[in-house]
Amino acid sequence: MTHPEAPDQTDGDPSSSIQTPSELVLLEVVDGLATIVLNRPERKNALIGPLSDALAAAFTTVADLDDVGVVLLHGAGGGFCSGLDLKEYGAEPPPDWLPTASASLVSAHRAIADCPVPVVGALERFAINGGAAFALACDLLVVGREAFLQVGEVRQGMPAAMNLAWLLERHPLLVAHQLTLTGRRFTGPELQRLGIALDVVPDDEVLASARNLARELAGFPTGAGRTMKAHAAAMVAPEVGGVDRIGRGAALLAAGGRLRPGRA
Repeated sequence: MTHPEAPDQTDGDPSSSIQTPSELVLLEVVDGLATIVLNRPERKNALIGPLSDALAAAFTTVADLDDVGVVLLHGAGGGFCSGLDLKEYGAEPPPDWLPTASASLVSAHRAIADCPVPVVGALERFAINGGAAFALACDLLVVGREAFLQVGEVRQGMPAAMNLAWLLERHPLLVAHQLTLTGRRFTGPELQRLGIALDVVPDDEVLASARNLARELAGFPTGAGRTMKAHAAAMVAPEVGGVDRIGRGAALLAAGGRLRPGRA
């Protein structure tokens, strides 16, 4: 959802070194670091179907690049992501991408889940609902002290499908309950207390700090982060017939029918 209190944003990263299907997501690779940028700053990087498709394509591209050791994910214009774009989802006539929007969203999360290298997220200012899910998808998260993450779907009577998928993959049920049952905003220090944020820094230093962290990881021996992530995944992988949480999230979205959320 877009959020009325999510601040306006300015210009994002103007260029990309790799051709992507859409300017809605930018991709740049320099010295083993792939930077992926959600690029709708005029709409607070709110999600629409084509953006989800472009995000999936960017992560799929990165997965095929052997020289990439880490991904940095952030939003253009100084904010992470305000969630689903209610204006576009609720437009009349409906946008042509609406019937496949849920599948596009799932594809984006699947591409992040399949990313073979560490994903560092820079949570600037806000990550709300669907945007919060992409922040939670990051392996390592750098958050501003006053920035917040909000899983507010419960306030709209909607399933927090992808948020739950990532929370229950990585955190205790109690943490998932605190975020999803209250729908509250959780600021940087609170996210660090819950084990969601790695580093909490001054708000004007989030992107630089996340980039420094990503560069540090990219400087490790070739393939080290890729190997470590693969080993960790192998140790926690479910047995045959176990839970695929992205798949479960997709089922929740499908059960809800066409996704056209209302305002709280």
